[in-house]
Amino acid sequence: MDTHGGPVVLINLFEVPPGADKGFISGWEQARDFLQVQDGYRSTALHRSLGPDAEFRFVNVAEWASPAAFRAATAQPDFPGRELPFAAHPGLYQVVREDRPLAEDPGGVVLINPFEVPPDGDDAFLASWEGTREFLHTQPGYLATRLHRSLSPEADFRFVNLGRYTSPQAFQAAIGQPGFRQAAAAIGPRAHPGLYEVVRR
Repeated sequence: MDTHGGPVVLINLFEVPPGADKGFISGWEQARDFLQVQDGYRSTALHRSLGPDAEFRFVNVAEWASPAAFRAATAQPDFPGRELPFAAHPGLYQVVREDRPLAEDPGGVVLINPFEVPPDGDDAFLASWEGTREFLHTQPGYLATRLHRSLSPEADFRFVNLGRYTSPQAFQAAIGQPGFRQAAAAIGPRAHPGLYEVVRR
C-alpha cells in the first residue's frame, strides 16, 4: 500500500479490438458520468489511437485529488466501470518530470508511451529517458511532455510518458533523427509507443 496522499493521475490502457469502439465508448461514458460527480474527481480525457493496429487502442487519463478519493469512488457497488468487457491495465501515477506547453490546450497529437521498468530500475531508466527528452524538445513540432511514475512497483507499466507534437509527421521526423536513435538506444526497458487523439472528456 502506497502512502502517497496528494494529487494522482489514473492511466488506464484498454485492449479494444477494431469494431468494438461504439460499445467501449458507451460503457466508458457511463463510468465517466458516475465518477465525475464523486468527491476528489478533477478531470478525464479518453484517447483513441490514430493507428487501428495499436496494442492499446484506448487510453484513459484522469486526475484525482488523492488515491483514497479514487479508490473510494470506484469501490462503490454501483460503479459501472467494472462491467467493461475489455482487458485493462490501470494504475495510479504521480508526475515526476514535465515540460509544460505554452498554451493550456496545445492541440496536436498525443504520444502515449508505457514502459516496462522493473522496480529497481528507476534511476537507470530516468537517466536514459532524460537523454531522449533533451534531444526531442529541440525538434520542430515538439510541444510538451509529462512523465508519470506508478505509485505501485507492481504496476504493469512502471512509467508512462505523455508527449505532445503538432502532427504525426513532426513526431516521425523527430524520432527518425540519428540523435534520437542514439539516445533511445540507451533505454533498456520495453516500450509501447503510440500516437493518440482525445475523443471524449
